[in-house]
Amino acid sequence: MESAARVLGYPTGAAAAADRLAAAFEKAYWKNGSYASGSQTSLAMPLGLGLAPAGARQGLVEKLVGDIRAHGNHTTAGDIGYRYVLRALMEAGRGDVIYDMAVEETAPSYAGQIARGATSLTEAWDANPNSSQNHLMLGHIEEWFYAGLAGIRPEDPGLRHVEIRPQAVGDLTWGKAKWETFRGPVAVEWKREGRNFHLQVSVPPGMTAGVVLPGAATASKMASGARSFDTVMLP
Repeated sequence: MESAARVLGYPTGAAAAADRLAAAFEKAYWKNGSYASGSQTSLAMPLGLGLAPAGARQGLVEKLVGDIRAHGNHTTAGDIGYRYVLRALMEAGRGDVIYDMAVEETAPSYAGQIARGATSLTEAWDANPNSSQNHLMLGHIEEWFYAGLAGIRPEDPGLRHVEIRPQAVGDLTWGKAKWETFRGPVAVEWKREGRNFHLQVSVPPGMTAGVVLPGAATASKMASGARSFDTVMLP
């Protein structure tokens, strides 16, 4: 809202209001190093919405991962909270946890739906035949396919710059995605051969990209066009 107000020429004040809301949220729900009940949703929403203090974020992520692992790589969040579970894990670089949740063959999981014969997303995690067998709900992981696995992340509203931060996780050996933007297509393709990681990035005219390879702390900058990147992943 602050950004929109500046563009439209209105007096700003949304940032101050956001700070007051964040402080009120903290006062109401922060308890003993956790939020509210400590459930996956309670932990993930403050992380995903940027409400958690910077100094507490790592500890909250560890609590979230610990709870998921304790539940056999399953989520306990509902349809609304689950989106923030994925967002919090992705932003923390824990795509490995998202992958383990997705391929777990017992419900609730995507592989669990497939194991029960589903050919499209179902309304219920257990693919209950009495509920919808072709449903939009629970499709939040699609964001991770693009922004996590492929690592395509917009950096500004005008799409003058994007970040490419792919996540190679689990036993996946390749990933490929294309985003058709109003400036043109952003394409990412990577493959893993042993510890060798190969990445091909293409961005349209008028756009630049910062490319962060797995395990790297800094970004390599590239202008429009296509470029290849190679690195050796840590064991």
